[in-house]
Amino acid sequence: MLASLGTSVGIPLVAGVRDGCVYGLVACGLVLIYKSNRIFNFAQAEFGSVAAFIALAFIKGLGPFPKVPYALALLFGIAAGAVTGLVTERLVIRPLFNASRAVLLVATAGVALLLISLEAVILGTENLHVFPPVGASHHFALFGKPGSPHAFTFGFTDIDLLIGLVVIAALGIWFFRSRWGKSVLAVSQDVSAARTVGINVGRVSSLTWVIAGLVGGVAGVLYAPYKGAIPPGFMTGIGEIGPLVFGFIAAVLGGMTSLPGAFAGGIVVGIIGDFAQKYVPTSVPGAEQVVLASILLIVLVARPTGLLGREV
Repeated sequence: MLASLGTSVGIPLVAGVRDGCVYGLVACGLVLIYKSNRIFNFAQAEFGSVAAFIALAFIKGLGPFPKVPYALALLFGIAAGAVTGLVTERLVIRPLFNASRAVLLVATAGVALLLISLEAVILGTENLHVFPPVGASHHFALFGKPGSPHAFTFGFTDIDLLIGLVVIAALGIWFFRSRWGKSVLAVSQDVSAARTVGINVGRVSSLTWVIAGLVGGVAGVLYAPYKGAIPPGFMTGIGEIGPLVFGFIAAVLGGMTSLPGAFAGGIVVGIIGDFAQKYVPTSVPGAEQVVLASILLIVLVARPTGLLGREV
């Protein structure tokens, strides 16, 4: 009885952490842009969609893209996400930098719609684009043997996710201890003071968007193998709730001024969502969204700055 209970709780817990890692990465990108530009970047998830489609093109050798090893294709995809972030900053954000935050918010929504439209035009909406998992023929299991109804089955795709997160965390710690990382933090806290001490705010803004694009790209290439069929705009969510919405919820729960809080918020959202899917009666439509929205409202009423956020 206890073993069965442990299994029933363990499966949504592990799956929730896995999903939450993706939501946490999206949330970190949102927080990074908010801290530096004080805007909500609605294009954040689409950096991930671009990265996934570029990676898929290299994996399968589509069109002019040569076929390359899986790992290299993922790196090319992540680089494409970073470049998309830079282009967004240079062509959209910088010309509108002195506009109101509302204008910039609408501009990021326009970038997201543009990217989704380009994906639809270039890739088409009729053909099914399937992102292959890593080592699909190899499976492992927790809480039982592979194939048993109570086991949580995982493969190299899940291991790839874990390795990717460890690498990103290590790079993040190194970066924010470096000179450029400290400059990003300084600009996020006080732009005028940063200018006074000689920090090039424009260059830091570009760097921030590159990092946001890179983080979004990592989220995209890690989420795509779980998604399988990836339509245009799959990270934003067209016709369904995608990682962008869950990323926003995670960022608000953790605190829009805290990167660790945003990632922790993603883990919480993933776990709560998977438990809601498993235990809330199927007669309740959208149980996952209802539970998350209720918790979000409670947190906002009790602590508007989020669980780990602070007043700025």
